[in-house]
Order: sequence, then structure tokens, then C-alpha cells
Amino acid sequence: MNVLVTINCKGPFSVYRAQIEMICLLQNKGTNIKVIGFYNSHIKDFFDTKGINNSNIFPKTTIDKQYINDVKNIIINENIDILHVLDGKSLRNCVLAVKKEKIKLITYFGSASLYWHDLSSYLTYLNPRVDKIICNSIYVFNHVKKQLFKKNKNKAIKIYKGYDPNWFDSVTPFDYSSLGISKNSIIVTLAGTNTKNKRITDFINSSKFLATKKEVHYIIIGKFTINKGLEKYKNESPLRNNIHILGLRPDAISLIKGSDIYVQTSLSEGFGRAISEAMSVGKPIIMTNAGGCTELIDDTCGIITPIKKPNALGKAISSLVNNDELRLQMGINAKKRMEKVYHINDTVEDTFKLYKQLFKL
Repeated sequence: MNVLVTINCKGPFSVYRAQIEMICLLQNKGTNIKVIGFYNSHIKDFFDTKGINNSNIFPKTTIDKQYINDVKNIIINENIDILHVLDGKSLRNCVLAVKKEKIKLITYFGSASLYWHDLSSYLTYLNPRVDKIICNSIYVFNHVKKQLFKKNKNKAIKIYKGYDPNWFDSVTPFDYSSLGISKNSIIVTLAGTNTKNKRITDFINSSKFLATKKEVHYIIIGKFTINKGLEKYKNESPLRNNIHILGLRPDAISLIKGSDIYVQTSLSEGFGRAISEAMSVGKPIIMTNAGGCTELIDDTCGIITPIKKPNALGKAISSLVNNDELRLQMGINAKKRMEKVYHINDTVEDTFKLYKQLFKL
């Protein structure tokens, strides 16, 4: 079967690795794949090395007539059977491109932000032309299903976004002594864009409730984290000298791998890329009860706390800081869980199975 996949990779390779590896592994199973989209030279080189036919074709406006014509021509000239849209920006254009075509249209959704009463959603995910909506967790699957009516409910399908811990074997753990942090310290990391949803202030405030005699350092990584707002909360903390706000970092995985505990404080998460990566490098997880991310862990590899409760977060962090054996074992269990439950091979198998089902229709 011939599959056209659209991507929109505006960040580094590491951010989109799960999608990129999935595409390559699907081709290895015998699917003839062509990729179009926005991506950097590193990603292009990776596709080229793996023998993936690819072109930098992407919509430059909300409705891009040239892009729509390009997609139509690819579908006709390359006998495309399935169009798999991995990014929302191109979906609006792809819906128009396949309006009169008989091919199957699949898209991907990874959050709980789709609503039937939002009229704009009928131009994209809820458009009648969409055949399947792949949801990256049970949480997202249930949410999307509620937005669909009657027989359209079967358009929603759950396929976890899998990882492979082996991807990160070559990553060198960050040497925190370069930041003046002693090797005996416990390093607690959080990675995420500083938005209201991420509640990074709760992470900082949890430091007020630590109960330990050990030296603990908080590491905050992510876009928009270097600002006066977070600095205010940091300066109000008794741990202020041990809270390090590093901003957006290309070595985020290295920083997480060099730490001891990973924390996520979101109000809502579809699944959780950073959590998946932290588990893949063997870190115990402390997270808020924020939806799909809670499916990633069980009680052998992490702790779930209520949202907006820095005191509960501080208590959970303290419990792992003070128990070396539990902390290390949870990290080992987290990596094993990614290998056994959320591996990229399972994602590929489930996606290939969906392709075959649609191809036969």
C-alpha cells in the first residue's frame, strides 16, 4: 500500500523522534511511504539514510491553494491509498485536497482540547472526510469519542505513542558539578513550556514542603521559563539558592538522564513526551493527576499527586529523596515499563494493522 504522511517538525530531532522512527519502521514492514512537511536538515538526513522518500512541502497559510494542489498531485501521481496527517496545521488543507478522492484519511490527536461545539473543528478533526482519529492515550480517546456522534464514534482509535529506551543509550548524563552542584545532591528535574497548564510554579512551591536533611536541587528546563514570574516564586522559596532555571535547552535529555527524579505538574496531559523520555532513561516519576500521563506509570515506578497541591508534591518528592533504594528501583521499573508496555514496536504494529484494515475497505 502507498501512504502519504504529513509532519510539522519545528523543533529538534529529539522532540519528534517517536513520530520519525514510527514512519521508518512502518516502511520496514513493507508500507511504501512518502513524507511531506516542515523539518530541518537533520531530520531530512535521517529520512534519506533510512530510504524514506521525502519533500519539504508544507502549508504557508491557513488555506494554501498551492499546498492543496501539491497534495492532490502526489495522491494521483503516486497512487496514494492512505493519507496520514500527523499535524493539525496541514489537516485543514488535506481535508480539502482529498474532498473528491477515494483514499482514506487518518489524523492524530494528542490532547483533550477538541470540542463538538467549536465550529472550526469541523474544518479539521471533526470533518466528515476524516476516516480515523488516532488518540495517544485512553484519556484522549474517551475525550475525542465524546465529541463524535452516533456511528462516527468508531472513528476514534487508541494507539499509544511508543518509545524505545535504546534511543537514549548514547546520551551522556549531564555533569551537574558544572553548575556548582555537589555529586551527593539529589537532582529533581522538570521540563516543559512555561504555560498556565504546566503549573511550574507548583513545582517551585513544592520546595517549601520538603522534609529531608539531604541537599536537593531543582532543575527547570523549557521554553519561556526564564522570566520574572518564575524568579519571583523562586526567590520566595527556602530552597531559592538550589533552584536552577535553565530555559530552553538542546540537551534536555542529558539533563534529565543526569538527574535522580523527574516531576510533571500539569493540569492536563494527553500522554506526556517528557515523562516518556524520563522513564526511558530510568527515572522515577512524580506527576499530577493530569489525565493521560497517569496511564504511563504504575505504583512501581512513580507517584501521582493531586493537581494544584504543592504540599502533596513536596511530600512525594521527599519520600523518594529520603529512600535511595526505592528511588533507584522505581527508575529501573520505569524503564522496564517503557520497554514492555509502551514500546515503539507496539505503536508500529497497531498503526500497520489500522492501515491494513482501511486498505481493505
